[in-house]
Amino acid sequence: MSILSYEILLTLIVFALYYLYYRKFKFFTIVEKLEQHNIRNKLPRGKCPPSYPNGWYRLCRSGELKSGEVKEIKLCGRHIAYYRGTDKNVYAVAAYCPHMGANLGIGGQVKFRSCIECPFHGWAFDGKSGLCVNSDKLDPKIVSTYCYPDIERVTKNQKGEYLQKISDGEVKIKTYLVKELKGIVYIWLHSKESKPWYDLVSEQSEHLTLRAESVNYVNCHVQEIPENGADMKHFDYIHYSAMDIIPSWLVQLRWEMRTKNAKDPDFLEKMTHPVEKCRTYQKTLFDQYLVNKELIPYLNVLLLDGYVILFNKYKFHAVWATGFQMGPATVALYVKSAIFEVLFKQAIQPVEKFTQKVYHTVFTNGYLPYWLSAYLLHAELRQVIFDVKLWNAKIFSETLRYNMKTYADQALLNWRQWYSQFYEGSAEFEKSLDQLEW
Repeated sequence: MSILSYEILLTLIVFALYYLYYRKFKFFTIVEKLEQHNIRNKLPRGKCPPSYPNGWYRLCRSGELKSGEVKEIKLCGRHIAYYRGTDKNVYAVAAYCPHMGANLGIGGQVKFRSCIECPFHGWAFDGKSGLCVNSDKLDPKIVSTYCYPDIERVTKNQKGEYLQKISDGEVKIKTYLVKELKGIVYIWLHSKESKPWYDLVSEQSEHLTLRAESVNYVNCHVQEIPENGADMKHFDYIHYSAMDIIPSWLVQLRWEMRTKNAKDPDFLEKMTHPVEKCRTYQKTLFDQYLVNKELIPYLNVLLLDGYVILFNKYKFHAVWATGFQMGPATVALYVKSAIFEVLFKQAIQPVEKFTQKVYHTVFTNGYLPYWLSAYLLHAELRQVIFDVKLWNAKIFSETLRYNMKTYADQALLNWRQWYSQFYEGSAEFEKSLDQLEW
């Protein structure tokens, strides 16, 4: 074989290897399943707040929902069908068709640009208004509504009817408000059907590229997960290890943390970073988030400095992070170092009362190698798994005992006071849930 043939063969091999590398690492995902012995509600949890606080929740990643695609989800006690219309917009509606109860999200199809068609009998519902419509002109279907006088006993009414007529007219299905921001679709859920109290921030992160995502299934009360962002002391005990393969006598991680509600009058004074380069970066973030006045009462901010300690002696400031918790289930954590910047977006999806799906979506500088994005996700996921082992086995502390001489416990108390505002009407909502399961 000639030298030229060897060169061509070597070039093809290099291209093939790079293609495989590109396919695997360009967008890297990790999905961690629930442990078999620790699923659903088998463990005691103690007395807890309601399971589904009010706020914005992640529905899906934009790239997961193609034009004309229909999906369904169980989220915060609701069964929801969602789809991307051929008009490119995302819509979300109550999953069950009011005609005969079919799940619109299983087998349903997009119709008339913004509508979803029931797979059972073809009734179409507009994602904007919720109206059942006849055509692409969105003219409403007129139907007759009947009900059982007493469905549990199946008794007759005074006229001797098992089913009695209630009305004639239009029929609607419940619609949900959705927003698509920076590659993620969010849905507003409120127990009393109130309009949004605040808007999520659309980050100025065009210089960062979507690279990776992890999914953890966690068994605990929903509040346990975001509360980690206010728990300073647990970093010293849970998150000190860098990697399993590196002994702690050689390399350790140390974290210094501050947290505060954005509405506190001394917020800027207490949360401004003392190091100039960190303070400059921090200001660009504060300028994005604090300008949203409606968000401020529902915004909790975290500052985190990460240090690498070598041989239990030499301490180096490695990274600094600023986290913004918006509402009960969404966190944007910006991590900055001398050579890269990363945005971790955490989102919690309450599947059931004590079952949560936790997403970490990673955005990095475009110049970073793909394998490094995957490594950063692994590093983040490793720290999360430390927490998951505790979350899966702990109870919710109803009676709280704090050492108020320490700033760490003061921050925990303040955080729980702040988070409690998201439970308005949630207890009544959970009591009235229709259990559409057998």
